[in-house]
Amino acid sequence: MERKVEKVIKDIKALKIQGARNIAKAVVNAIILQIQKSKAKTLDELYSELLVVSEALASARPTEPMVRNAVGEIARFAFSQIKTGGVRNAKELREKVVTKEKEYLKKMDENAKALIEYGAKLIPEGAVVMTHCHSSTVTGILKRAAEMGNQIEVFACETRPRYQGRITAKELVDADIKVSLIVDSAMNSFMKKAEICLVGADAITSRGDLINKIGTSTLAHIAEMHDVSFYSAAELYKYSPISLFGNLEKIEERDSKEVWDKPPKGLVVRNPAFDVTAAQYINGYITEAGVVPPQSLFTIASKQLGIEIEKK
Repeated sequence: MERKVEKVIKDIKALKIQGARNIAKAVVNAIILQIQKSKAKTLDELYSELLVVSEALASARPTEPMVRNAVGEIARFAFSQIKTGGVRNAKELREKVVTKEKEYLKKMDENAKALIEYGAKLIPEGAVVMTHCHSSTVTGILKRAAEMGNQIEVFACETRPRYQGRITAKELVDADIKVSLIVDSAMNSFMKKAEICLVGADAITSRGDLINKIGTSTLAHIAEMHDVSFYSAAELYKYSPISLFGNLEKIEERDSKEVWDKPPKGLVVRNPAFDVTAAQYINGYITEAGVVPPQSLFTIASKQLGIEIEKK
């Protein structure tokens, strides 16, 4: 495996690369690099190498269906090309895989652009928005809303223990948006001033439930208490097909030292990275296909993924 690919895996595990979309793009670029540098001489050798590197990248973070959907798509594409005689040798497969992955990256950018436009138009004029963690899609929506002349204000939860909310706050301040960084335990106090909550997504289940950074479900419950709308910005590739068969996304448990480096002897420190927000607390998902209610997400996401599979 290429050293640069190994570094991508390490950076994902260490959260140096974070956010479902950023991780997916890093994974796709890593696959392109590995395949371009591959010394495989036969179709079987190249296909096996593709599967090995894809599995290593996909397993770097357990709760990332966007990555699994991305690597699954390219694996099925490569298998189909070999099976149907679409390629005659490793050179041809290498070229087609690289082209396919570059098309995927382009499609991701197109999806994000469409999603951001839908999201920006959803934000009420002069709204106070509350966010949690960091999502490049969420910050993209808020910056686009500001570009459209919407004088929004943002309360960004700091998101312990890794403080990803600071990234959100800095990005928005740099975009001349009024922002206040708040401690997570102040969600309820500041929710009284908010009109809308906007978060990203790591995964979406077939029931329309949201899997996102720990604290998201608390935010959603508090939003409901104050009658504040709650939306998640999520590309449809974040839909988790395995949940349809009763398999739930694995909730990653991170190193306890992120919470307390040297705790008292005998103390157990728990550090789950994500939680699950039930569909009933979510007003809608902002997607590249528009704003979708949780109850309709399964149908729309399955159709989208199905179309992609048929194209192979």
